[in-house]
Amino acid sequence: MAESFEADPKIAEIAAAYSLDAVDLAASNFGIKLDWSDSSVQRIEHILGRLHDDMAQSNPPEEAVWTFAKAFGSYVGEVLRKHHGGEWGMVNLNGQSFPGIQQGGGRLSWPWGRAHKRIVNGPEDNIWHYYQLLRKQKGCASETGDDMPPTKPWWRFW
Repeated sequence: MAESFEADPKIAEIAAAYSLDAVDLAASNFGIKLDWSDSSVQRIEHILGRLHDDMAQSNPPEEAVWTFAKAFGSYVGEVLRKHHGGEWGMVNLNGQSFPGIQQGGGRLSWPWGRAHKRIVNGPEDNIWHYYQLLRKQKGCASETGDDMPPTKPWWRFW
């Protein structure tokens, strides 16, 4: 799997603007306040779940789905970047390019794509679980006290 990353300040600006749109959308359309904390990503999961549930009845155009995915994916990416480091840019993977984040150690993530998958596919693409995984991979520790406790291997019962 050939992958690379190129930092792009323009993508960072776009993601920052989209993340502010997410804050406005959450408040005006869902009555949810986003506060840029790690735990606020749980609220994003709730919003994306509602969007998924509504898709069957409303059948929105793909452009509308991507509008929400970019906004809420940018919010998730910005929370990750602000609290745990990282840089926005273009991820190149198997001949395709898309906006994403590179964290320490070269770890790549693409929150727009994950938000889109959550809206379209449903709970199996839970964005809160995705965010927790990104934090654990980095070994992040939040100063806000809302970190997950350290995990142990699945085979340890005690």
